Amino acid sequence: MADLMSDGDVEKSLKGLDGWAHDDVYKRVHKEFVFGNFEAAITFVQHVSSIASEMGHHPDILIYKGGSVRITSTTHDLGGITEKDIALIESLEILVNT
Repeated sequence: MADLMSDGDVEKSLKGLDGWAHDDVYKRVHKEFVFGNFEAAITFVQHVSSIASEMGHHPDILIYKGGSVRITSTTHDLGGITEKDIALIESLEILVNT
């Protein structure tokens, strides 16, 4: 099982990952993605779903304002951020930057 990361380690891991924020109170990382329309947002969410299922680590996903998606990741059973969360968001960054 993965170990919880310290706040400092989370901050270091987020360096270079544009737009990801660390919520040190609720122990999660999150980012807003804005798309031109609802269909593009849904397509993105479907890709996120495939990646998350492959990794066995599922983020919280909110679709709002017709084309915006908020991804929030934490390791719920441990109550904080682990390497699983960082690996997931790194994979999502690869998805949006290719």
